[in-house]
This record gives sequence, structure tokens and C-alpha cells, in this order.
Amino acid sequence: MDKARFCHLTVDAVDKEAYVWHEANWKFSEEWHTHHMGQLIYVEKGVQYLHTENRTYLLPTHHCAWIPPGVAHRSSSPANQVYLRCLFFTVNEELDFFKELTIFHTPKVLREMIFFTEQWSRLEEKDPVEFDFLKGLKSILPLSFKQAIPLALPVPRNPRIADVVSYLSDPLSAQLKSAEIAAQFNLSVRTMERLFKKDTGITFAGYVKLMKIIKAVELLSLDGESVKSVAYRVGYESVSTFSNTFYALLGVRPLDMLA
Repeated sequence: MDKARFCHLTVDAVDKEAYVWHEANWKFSEEWHTHHMGQLIYVEKGVQYLHTENRTYLLPTHHCAWIPPGVAHRSSSPANQVYLRCLFFTVNEELDFFKELTIFHTPKVLREMIFFTEQWSRLEEKDPVEFDFLKGLKSILPLSFKQAIPLALPVPRNPRIADVVSYLSDPLSAQLKSAEIAAQFNLSVRTMERLFKKDTGITFAGYVKLMKIIKAVELLSLDGESVKSVAYRVGYESVSTFSNTFYALLGVRPLDMLA
């Protein structure tokens, strides 16, 4: 698939109110891009990271993302194969749902409707049945949406904090204490925590906790590992502590996340 053509020419050039693109083996690009249409993404298989100027979002298996029109973004994935089902919509509504990039659980009725749109994938000609169906699908998005899932990390601006965040992504750092991490960058714990809060808006401990849970969702999506093995890989010695932290942040237990 010609990614540049898809992102920058095909979607914006199509003279339709809505457009469908299903791709069983999505090819990712590091290019930043925008669409004049809003984009609904459903992950059939694998995971996708969505990068914006201020945040990095994880979109796990069987979940949806809504990207408003005009939001600059790029995407990536650690998976070898990612199956995405994408729907693009012209947005004239003033509803809050359509204004924010959001990750959310896919209700069963919405999932089935997305599957049904596969018959129109990459169809550039206008089709009245497609138009009516997609119009109905768009109208239920705000109604079916319950709440956003906070699978997003702020992007650090301070180079010193960016270096710490890069270090935290190393699996070997999962077992380290904050004093050990601060020492790696010739910082005191107090200074590191102050800089972290100022730069990202959340505490160092809160950032690490969220980063671990997001990594856990990725591992559960891709590797088919047990909850116990995932908990250990992201730095938890107790499965119950991991499960309780997971639930406190995301509102579901690890085993229920991908159901």
C-alpha cells in the first residue's frame, strides 16, 4: 500500500461525505499528516500507537480511536501485522465527541457495523446505500461512546526529562527505584520529580505507573501471555497489585480489557 497516497491524497481527494479503508496488513509511516475528514480507527488485530504533538496514545486490539479533522498525527506499531478498519467522515456537528482524540471500548453494535462496511472499502464512487449506512454509523458514535480510556502519555519537552522517559522504556528499568533512575542522570530524586511534574503535568510515580499499564495492555494484545507474566515484565511482583492498579486506571481487569 502506498502510505503517502493513502494519507495525503486519497482520503482528502475523494469527493464523498464518508470513506472506508480496511487494511489487513497496515504499513506504518513516520510521516506526520492530517485529514480534512475525521477518522475512526478500529483495531481488528495487533496494536497501534498514535503520536500527536503533546501525547502518545495506545490503541489496543478491539478498541477504537476517534481522530478529529485537522489533528496532526503519525502512527507506529511493535506488531508484525496490524489489521485496521478505518472510516473517514466529514464533520459538521458541534458535539464534544467529535472534537477530541479519544480511545474507547468498541460496543458490540458499533463493531458489527464497522465489519459491515468492508464491502465499501476503498470505493471512491458515490453509493447511496453506503452513504445512508455510514451516516447512521456516525450518528451513533456519540450515543454509543461511554468514556475515554486513558491510554495516553504526555510527550516531554524538557530534553533531560525526555532522556529519562527514553530510559524508562527499557525493560531493564522496570525493577529500578526512583533514586536509582535519578542517579543515572545525575539528578536528585527531588529535582527529577520537580522537573517531571513541571514538564509533563503529572508526577514521576504517576507517569511510571501509567507507562507500565500501557505497556501491559500492549503485551496482552500481542503476545498472548498470561496476566502473571505480563505483570512481572512491567515490574510488578504481585499479580493482585498489578490487577488492582490496572483496574484503578482503566476501569477493567486485565483479562477483560481485550474481551
